[in-house]
Amino acid sequence: QAVCGYGSQDALPFRAIKEGELYFQEDREVNLVELALATNIPKGCAETAVRVHVSYLDGKGNLEPQGAVPSAVSTLTDDLLKYYQHVTRAVLGDDPQLMKVALQDLQTNSKIAALLPYFVYVVSGVKSVSHDLEQLNRLLHIARSLIQNPFLCLGSYVRSLVGSVMYCALEPLAASINPLNDHWTLRDYAAMLLSRVFW
Repeated sequence: QAVCGYGSQDALPFRAIKEGELYFQEDREVNLVELALATNIPKGCAETAVRVHVSYLDGKGNLEPQGAVPSAVSTLTDDLLKYYQHVTRAVLGDDPQLMKVALQDLQTNSKIAALLPYFVYVVSGVKSVSHDLEQLNRLLHIARSLIQNPFLCLGSYVRSLVGSVMYCALEPLAASINPLNDHWTLRDYAAMLLSRVFW
């Protein structure tokens, strides 16, 4: 796709400023009011491309059980769908050894790029389990595995992951009401994850 302003076949005339060694290309003046109110649409420099990013809020809260596959799984192969179900069950289940193996595989698997939105969806469930420190910790472990996987390009999912991790680090959690819950360890872990995203 062509980029506006680059690749001109013509030589660009530069002018020098008297006060120093600064050269610039002189631009013509543009009347922004006239341009904004014009009825004719200027022709672009390249083909028009449209990218769609769909987000939705159902307004009914999170009715799907945790680890449920979001709709539109028809694009996933059966193997990927089974992998997703096994990993979410293992991480959110009761077997710590199975959870450790699942998180390690999630951190190193090079063939799960198609599942990234589904795992980000699971991690975004932090608000619905803010009363359960153990589940919050498990969701942060999934986020950590995704962040550390060198084969995943987080791209547009970074915002959602950061939002979920920041929720654990900054928001008043329902579990913090009980003085016996050690919510500070969870907050420290969330802060450490944020540092890994940005550095």
